[in-house]
Amino acid sequence: MSKVWAVCYYTFRESLARKTFIGFFVVSSIVLALLLLALNVDAVDGAMASVTLFGKEAHGFEIDMHRLVIGIEAALATALFTGGLFFSIFATASLVPNMLEKGNIDWLLAKPISRTQLLAGRYVGGLLIVAFNIFYLICGGWLILSLKTGIWHTPFLLSGVMLVAIFAVIFAFMVLLGVTLQNSAVAIMGAYLILFFSPLLFQRDRIYALLSSKIYQWLLEGLYFLTPRTFEIGNLARKMVLAEPAGSLAPLWHALLLGGVFFSSALLLFKRKNF
Repeated sequence: MSKVWAVCYYTFRESLARKTFIGFFVVSSIVLALLLLALNVDAVDGAMASVTLFGKEAHGFEIDMHRLVIGIEAALATALFTGGLFFSIFATASLVPNMLEKGNIDWLLAKPISRTQLLAGRYVGGLLIVAFNIFYLICGGWLILSLKTGIWHTPFLLSGVMLVAIFAVIFAFMVLLGVTLQNSAVAIMGAYLILFFSPLLFQRDRIYALLSSKIYQWLLEGLYFLTPRTFEIGNLARKMVLAEPAGSLAPLWHALLLGGVFFSSALLLFKRKNF
């Protein structure tokens, strides 16, 4: 296990050298600074007396403070499930292809470490880099809103857990593409295609009416079950933040199972690959 953590540390050092981690951290800090400076709330007895956003004060309406905080947190969670995932994918896509470059992989394989430990360490290292920034942003936003309003709505923190979980699945797919094709651009495109098609596959019943052949319907069903349901998991996270009934967690378990299949396949290919 110590060797896996050593590879994680090496991955973190590489991310710092390439300014990937720093860039991610700076973007997260800018978002938190905007939230801190742009939103000013005056509350009286748990109700909003006034709200100032980007220097403009809102007048003429009354909103319960609890509802206001939940609405802002739901908007942040939704934004993270789009922009956060897109940025995380871009930031980590090159980790495996770079490791497999001639010279790098030769040096690593010469070390007293197994290929399983090497790929697992690389995967966990990339995941920890993203998880740190996501929780920095989620926890920072939660603290800012809670301290400004006095409303400590903890379900918002669960959206960070859900986001890290779905990224872990997508990253496993990127690792599989990275080991197979050794191309970071293909890994990025593959991950973005999953995010793009997930809302369409969720509404596949409406698409069936436009298809003339059963073969295409079976193809859509196959894609639906062979890809992580990111759109549905994003909806689950939003409902948790809004304190609405989340329903079944089947999309999350399905995605985690697929993530295990993706990483296991990548590991099997990596063990058999000649360098």
